Amino acid sequence: MNSRNLTVSHRIAQEVHDSGGRVFYVGGYVRDKILGRSCKDIDIEIHGITESTLVKILHAIGEPLSMGASFGILGLRHYTVDIVLPRSLITGKIDPFTGYIDAAKRRDFTMNALMQDVLTGEILDFYGGVDDINNHIIRHVDDSTFLLDPLRVIRAARFSASLGFDVDESTRAVCSSADISRIAPERVFSELENAVTKTESPSKFFAELSRMNQAHKWFAEVADSNMNILDMAAKFRDKSSYVTGFMLALLCHGLPEIDTARFLSRLTNDSHLTRYVLNMAGLSQKFSRMTLLRLFDESESPDDFSLMSEILTGDSHSDVLRLYHERMSQPFVTGADILSLGASPGPLVGEILKRIHSLRLEGVPKAVQLREAMKYIEEAKS
Repeated sequence: MNSRNLTVSHRIAQEVHDSGGRVFYVGGYVRDKILGRSCKDIDIEIHGITESTLVKILHAIGEPLSMGASFGILGLRHYTVDIVLPRSLITGKIDPFTGYIDAAKRRDFTMNALMQDVLTGEILDFYGGVDDINNHIIRHVDDSTFLLDPLRVIRAARFSASLGFDVDESTRAVCSSADISRIAPERVFSELENAVTKTESPSKFFAELSRMNQAHKWFAEVADSNMNILDMAAKFRDKSSYVTGFMLALLCHGLPEIDTARFLSRLTNDSHLTRYVLNMAGLSQKFSRMTLLRLFDESESPDDFSLMSEILTGDSHSDVLRLYHERMSQPFVTGADILSLGASPGPLVGEILKRIHSLRLEGVPKAVQLREAMKYIEEAKS
């Protein structure tokens, strides 16, 4: 897919060039290329032609998509390329003639303000981005434009974790002065999710926010807890069935349930995620090898809980997990079985199934389970 995106980017660039304009790769694609990292996201910025001319060019190539019209972002169906028009520093409106320097000045960090000509490969570096990349420094481009989007404070911490870079002291100072309390929760959650699911040391995300004195505004309950556990969990997360929930459950390990619920509700209304984290984080505090079968049974994901138990204790419990799955695969008593034994439909069926399930966990054969179920039915009738 990336080769197709590069090919269409080159075609757009050639058509724009023929119309008197110029096209640049911008943002993370240029940064990651310098770092020798793969980057799935390709952003190209169009200069020197009107928006209407660009739309005509795109129509000649494929089917244009409006991905954020007010921000000057277009796309092409069947391609994952963001096609961006620069905006004026003064008015904030789309202005393809604003100039390269001013367009770069609106970027967040110097490493993301680089522009590479799609046709010639020339890199324009107005703010020292290449040097900052080579020195592993995250530095903001400009005091007056940086906080146009306060989310950049959280992004600085996330880039620190994902790239292993240090935030420049001047940038840290600007971040410390920002009001990040009114950022849309879903944007904050997206940065948190990227930090815990895609970085080798997620703790660095929280550590950097703490240095900026910004951790408490969104992450008060978890900012100072479980950082070693979180970094260890990063080594296991690819084995998890639900990476985001898995990492957040370990982040919330040891917290009172009310604090975990408060933390999650501040950031997301995803009921599945909330249920998973509350369940897994809560059960992780009850860990005991003697009760592990029961905990597996109560967990949202027995396989994930097995990973969590290994992280928290340093011991593998794969033998107990295999035993659990083996017992769950054996024939067991169902609601239909209970009714066939003479029970009337209603709450009694559920109550008996709950009692019989304990026998199933213990590995009791179905025939014995049925005899016990019959005893419960007779007790209820007497």
